[in-house]
Amino acid sequence: MAKNLPKPVLAAALLGLAMTLSACGTMFGEDYSEKPEYKAGYSAGCGTGTGYVPGNSATVIRDPELWNTNKAYRAGWKAGFNSCRASTTNAPGAGEDMGRGRRNGPSGY
Repeated sequence: MAKNLPKPVLAAALLGLAMTLSACGTMFGEDYSEKPEYKAGYSAGCGTGTGYVPGNSATVIRDPELWNTNKAYRAGWKAGFNSCRASTTNAPGAGEDMGRGRRNGPSGY
């Protein structure tokens, strides 16, 4: 069937396929799950998720230096927070209504 396609069409199809396959690795973000920083962030995020009191920054467990410099830690923290947060109807996820864009909410980004 490829013999019947004009060369420019075949080349474009192959280029499109190559671009699609190369994007698969980054489409869902990097996988940090095996990094120790991710695991530390997950633990801190989970601790925050289970005991967070809105408006009380003392209930946020987070290493500020790692949060500001390490993507694996931030990814782990967000995953841990969302996984372990109290299951109530008004408990937002990290980055929703909890201080997005501010440094005093648990998401802090």
